[in-house]
Amino acid sequence: MERIGVVSDTHGLFDEKLARLFEGVSLILHGGDIGEPGVLTRLTEIAPVRAVAGNNDTGPWARELPAARVERVGGSVPVLVVHDLGKPAAPTVKVQFLLSAEDPRVVVSGHSHKGELVVHDGRLFVNPGGAGKKRFKLLRSAAVLEVSKGEVVARLFSLEDDALPQVAEARLAR
Repeated sequence: MERIGVVSDTHGLFDEKLARLFEGVSLILHGGDIGEPGVLTRLTEIAPVRAVAGNNDTGPWARELPAARVERVGGSVPVLVVHDLGKPAAPTVKVQFLLSAEDPRVVVSGHSHKGELVVHDGRLFVNPGGAGKKRFKLLRSAAVLEVSKGEVVARLFSLEDDALPQVAEARLAR
């Protein structure tokens, strides 16, 4: 089994709880709105990081980041990483194109700051929520993907409690 950390919308804040939550992961996917390169540096101390640029990522460091990327995890599971998905049932035109061209099994996004795990149309959609400063009444959160031979399991965890309680789970058969 391979474990992958999933985080988004850090907006320049590295929450120390991420180091505990992502302990032992082989890869970290960042869904954009990183905020500053220091966040990526801290995440890289935990595991290799693959990130995309969000709408708030500016400056020379952010120009190095793609708008979207596909990573293969667990040996062969394609994961599309984008910042602004739209909604699983109604993705943006750009994401519709990428879904058609890349045919990912898992889609990681951010932007809304609302953590959500949804299985739709044979795909697992993972929005880890915002891991930066609290916005409105939205839960600060991050996710972990577990990829095994038979399935992909996504679990969403609260960053607002030191115990890192799990708040949601979704499964997709491979």
